[in-house]
Formats: sequence, C-alpha cells, structure tokens
Amino acid sequence: MNLVIVESPSKCSKIQGFLGNGWKVLASMGHIRQLVEDLKGLHIEDGFNPDYEFMKDKFKTISQLKDAAKSATKIYLASDDDREGEAISYSVALALKLNVCTNPRIVFHEITKSAVLKAIENPRTINMNRVNSQQARAVLDLMVGFTISPLLWRFVGSALSAGRCQTPALRLIVEKENDIDNFKSSACYEVKGSWSSNSTSFSGKIIDTLESEEDANNYFENIHTLHEATITNVITRPTIHNPPQPLITSSLQQEASALYGSNPKTTMKVAQKLYEDGHITYMRTDCINMSEEAILEAKKQVQSVYGSDYVSNGILKKCKSDQKTQDMSQGAHEAIRPTHFDYSVLTGDYTNQERNIYTLIYKRALQSVMSAAKGEERKIQWMIDEDPSEFIWESTFKKTTFQGWKIVGQSETNLDEKEEEETQAWEVSQKLTNNLKIKWDSLQAEEKCMNPPSRYNEATLVRELEKKGIGRPSTFASLVSAIVDKNYVEIKVQESSEISLTRLNLKPDIWPPKRESFNKKVSAQKQKMFPTLLGKQVYEFCMKEFKELFDYGFTKQMEDRLDLIESGSDEWKKLCSDTYNSYKDKYETLKKVPAKEISNSKKIVLANGYEAVVGKFGPVLIKDKAFLGWPEGVSFKDITDALVEKFITDKEKPDIFGYHEGEMLVRKKGKFGEYIVYNGTNISLKPGDSVESIIERSKSKSETLHTLGEFVFKNGAYGPYMMKKVTAKGKKPIFVSLPSGLDVKSLTEEAAKKIYETNMNKPKRPFKKKE
Repeated sequence: MNLVIVESPSKCSKIQGFLGNGWKVLASMGHIRQLVEDLKGLHIEDGFNPDYEFMKDKFKTISQLKDAAKSATKIYLASDDDREGEAISYSVALALKLNVCTNPRIVFHEITKSAVLKAIENPRTINMNRVNSQQARAVLDLMVGFTISPLLWRFVGSALSAGRCQTPALRLIVEKENDIDNFKSSACYEVKGSWSSNSTSFSGKIIDTLESEEDANNYFENIHTLHEATITNVITRPTIHNPPQPLITSSLQQEASALYGSNPKTTMKVAQKLYEDGHITYMRTDCINMSEEAILEAKKQVQSVYGSDYVSNGILKKCKSDQKTQDMSQGAHEAIRPTHFDYSVLTGDYTNQERNIYTLIYKRALQSVMSAAKGEERKIQWMIDEDPSEFIWESTFKKTTFQGWKIVGQSETNLDEKEEEETQAWEVSQKLTNNLKIKWDSLQAEEKCMNPPSRYNEATLVRELEKKGIGRPSTFASLVSAIVDKNYVEIKVQESSEISLTRLNLKPDIWPPKRESFNKKVSAQKQKMFPTLLGKQVYEFCMKEFKELFDYGFTKQMEDRLDLIESGSDEWKKLCSDTYNSYKDKYETLKKVPAKEISNSKKIVLANGYEAVVGKFGPVLIKDKAFLGWPEGVSFKDITDALVEKFITDKEKPDIFGYHEGEMLVRKKGKFGEYIVYNGTNISLKPGDSVESIIERSKSKSETLHTLGEFVFKNGAYGPYMMKKVTAKGKKPIFVSLPSGLDVKSLTEEAAKKIYETNMNKPKRPFKKKE
C-alpha cells in the first residue's frame, strides 16, 4: 500500500477516488508541530535554536499517521505548495521518522485526476530552503509578539498584542484616519454647457476648473453676450483596452469585495472549498500566469463560444515573482483559474456566494486569453469667439469597434442598447469639424468639493498591504481579521451626509446668471474600517517606542529577505538576529522601567472622584468602582476634567426621540445598535423611523390579552401565544403558540393547562422580530 498525506481531510475522498485500490489518503489536519510558545524557547542569545513541540490536539492524528505508515510501501507528502505546506511536510517527516532528504514530496495546484497522477509521477524532495523561510517567519512573529506585547500590557493595557505585520496594518488604518481628520476641503467650479450647430446638439465643458464663485461670475460676465465659438481642434485616435490578468489572491479578495461585499476571510474560505472540490486551482498565489495547457483549453472555449477573432495571440504572462526570480515565488506558480473551462457555471449543491466567486474566477481567466477590446475616440476642442480668457472647451466621444474580452458576461440586450447609444453620439461627432461655428444654448458653473481620503475597507486594505509588501497572499485575510478581532479596528457604516453647494445658470443675453443652492448627498459607505481608541493607543505606543521595527520599509525588507532565504540566498538565523538587534536596546530599557512609573502612565486621577484607566477594550472612566464609559473620539492622554463633566452631563440627560401622549420616547444605544425605550418596552430603531411607526410596533410587540391562574396569554409579533409564570430564579419561561382565532377568555384553567402541555415541545421563539 502507498500512503498519501495531504493537509485537509476534505481532499481525501476525492484523491482516494483518483488513485483507487492500493492507495490510502490521510490528512495531517494542518500543522502538527509548532514553536514552544515561550520567548526562552527561541534561545535568542544562543543564536536562535528554537524549541518545537508536537501539538497536543494533534496527537490522535499523529498516531493515525504512524499506524498507516507502518504498512506503507511508499509515503508521499502532499501538503500545499507554499511555505506553510512545506513546513507541514517537514513536520510529518519528522513525526514518521522519514528521511527528509529522500522521501517523495509531491505538489499539485488543482485537485484533478490528471494533476494528482502527474504529481506522483514527478515527485521531488522537501525544499529545506522553503522550510527555513517558514521557520524564520514563525520565529520572527513569535519574537516580536512575545517581546512587544508584554510591554503593551505594562504601558497601555492588559491582553493587548503587537505583531510583525499586524501592527503595520493597524498603522495604515490609524494614519488614514489622521489624514481624514487633517483634511481641509477646498471648493472649485466646473463649467459645462449645452451646445448646438444647426440640428446637432451636444454637451461640453471647460478643461480647467475655476477656483471660486467670483471667478465663475467673472467668466460668465465676459461671455454672456458672446454666443458663437469656433472648433479649433479635432483629434481621432484608435483605443485599445487589453484584457485583465487572471486573478491572484489579493485581486480575488478585492474583486469579491467590490462586486459581492465578501470580506477577505469569507472569500478565502469559499475559494478553499472550490479548490478542495476540484473546481479551481490553488487559491494562495501571487502569480498571474496560467499553464500552457490551461491557456490552450481556455482559448478553445473562447473560440467555441465567441469565435476565433476573440482569441488572443499573446504570449504567456509571467509571475509577479518572476520579476525577481522564479525561486522566490510564494507558492503555486499559476494564477487562480477554473480546472475545467467547459464549466462556465457551477452546478450542484452550492450557495449563491460560492457560485458568484466561481463565476468571477472563471470570467477573469477566460478574459485573460481573449483579444483586446478596440474602439475609437474623437476629441473636439473649441473656444468662444472673442473670449478674453481664452478658455478651451472640450467634448469626447467614444465608439467600440470590437468588443473583445468585454463581451464576456454581457447580455445581447445590453450590448445592443450600448451600441445604439454609442452610434448616435458618434454620428454627432462626425458633424463637428475644424473651423465649424457652434453656439451655446445654456451654461452652468457648479461648485465641486474635494472629498477627504476614503477609509479602507477590508479589500482595499489588502491592496495597500500588497503594494507596501506587508505580508504575503497566505496571510492577508488573517492580518485583516486579527486587527478587527482584537478590537483595534471596527468595521461599520460611514454615515451619509449632505453638503450645501452653489450653482450658477446662464442663458444667452441674460444677466446676471441665476444663482441657486442645492444639497448634494454624500452616500453612506458600508464596511469601512475605523480605528478604535484602543487601536490608536497601541499604535501611538508602538510608533513612539518602536518606530523602526514597524516601519513599512523595514517590514517589506523582512518579507524580501524571507524570499531570499527561500531561494537560498540568505540565512534564516541572520534575519532573526538582525531584526532582534534592531530593537533590542529599546526593549531592554523599557523592561526595566519601575512599576510605579508605569502605573502612573496607565491611570489619570481626575476631579470629583473620577479616574481614567485603560481597560481590556480601551480607556474607561471609573467612579466608586462603577464603569461609566468614555467620551467618543477622545484619546486617553487628552482627557480633562471639563471633558469628563460634559460627558457625564450628556450621559445623564435623556436623548429624547419624541413624545406620545405625554410619554417620552428615549433613544439609547446598545450592543446591537440604537433602540427606543417607551413605556418600559425596547423597540429597535430603524432608519427613517418616526414616533408613529415606533408606537405602532410597540403595540404589536407584546400585548397582554388575558391572565388565567398561572398562565398569561399575550399577542406578540408572531401572533397569540401563552406562557407560564416563572417563580424560580434564573429559569426562563417557555412560550407556546396558540391557534389563530382562539377565544382565550373562554378557556378554563384545565383547558389552558392541556393546550400548554400539548404544545410545550414546540416552543414559540422569544421576540426576535426583525425591527
């Protein structure tokens, strides 16, 4: 019997089916061996000879692997083709006492029969350079975490942590927030207008913007009696839009977020399932090329569906890592693509989310081997005759001559409508020639406001991490999750807002222009990342004390050196030593700071018995051992007696939403969002709610119909129900639904008891109505 050991148990049955009798496929269930989680176990002062241990929760798995290995003729190590996978194969080899220099190590980037059989026919051995690169990464992560985190506990608050890549990721978000806070908006005016020549109408705008309303007024005053203009320049040029590249880990996460609102963690979970089910290739990769076989299959599919004109003649693309050297690649040397291009749609028992992710991967892979989209662009420029300012006006027309890769996913109806609109506009542009006289029918100068920088969402943060070289494809999703899980960052809606702007409308020979104000709504943005006060405190400490360690360039340099270790061009112990020495002196100094000084830095004594301290979830005010919350947006170091007084006063003052029959409706904020308290009842607050809508919902929430002995009958959100009065402390009542139309007031106590006992095994849910 031959034994194949993979990482995930979900792969086993599929691969077992490919191999048949005489083979056994088992899973290591991920890592089975880890660093001893103790700083002493790294033996830093002895040149880094770290202690490892087999994981206790994997003892059963290791035992099963050992039992199977006893009767195996040959053992194939088949963990994933990346650093972590290589380290897993090495750990399994140690556990089973295999020769790491000779034992077969196989890799496949898709779970198909041909790929698995080809891998078995072409085994290699464990790549120790890659194992050392993973070991360096693990040692660096533990070293940074176990040195800096205890300092955070001492100087900032308990249960906090820092990380080699985690802290630079937090830094990106905090500094983006600082940029937004420091942003000063400036306005400008865009001038556009409606123009005509004979029976031809079109629109255009001035190339430059004007700085102020005064400038716009001055311009309009100069030209309000000058009706004619002369076309001075006509430029027609061909346009080519090359096809997009197939997806890699980071671009998959970004596209899935933009199109479907899927966060990186969820996207990777879905991709993992699609990979293990044999539908796509390995999903942790930074390479943008596909295998020659895949390209041929994709081109064959394009030709079959769209015709030979849509097939690209381009050469193979290269891995991002090929810009340095192929050996430095982080994993599978292929982009994420479908394993079978004849499956354009995912069939079977899959969720909509899984189907969407598959379709996204399929379309991008197919588009990457298609012809470029081609078209023409015609740019018309003109100046108003006798205009002293000599501003240039411009209008651009576009026409598609060949859809190319853009045809994928487009319906015929959409294509026809788009083609008709383009054709009509293009026909207009053909009538606009050099020296043609045209005139304006109406002009408009509209105020525009510069927007502040946009906050990151999870996908755009991944893009920035990739751009700065922080982390690798396999770590992006976990990095993002880590800073959210630790309460350093919260993901929430960036509320919509309205800004008041000005517009000037000018008609020929009419002065002055009509001035009007209008409100522009800035749409709410979902899933934006905001730093918490706790996150800001962690950032401030790390930047103050260890700025070099968490510098973007230094973090990227560490990642680059991990690549060099994998290629055999650097020593893993030297990277660890160099990193530790870069912050060793500061670390040793802070460790020796007296506890009394630290205590003072974590506690501020305020007037009237209030104290500010740093808790597990950030700063908090305390008085007489009662936790009172914290003023929103105020950092720990900036708290003052005046801010505390205002916060407590506002806190004690009810936030009145409105009144009904003399009773207050009070707005409050809880764990699940805002709600209204009215007559002792809590009602969730929804956008657009009015006093009337809340009162209406409060009536249906829980109306007592009748009381009979130990039973209470109520009308709730799901209809009538009954419950038994509870006297025992801590015991919850059981809610039992009642038949519709039952007259509860005609029931006897015996009949009520019978209904209750008959239906109590089918309990009615407590109130969970979606408000």
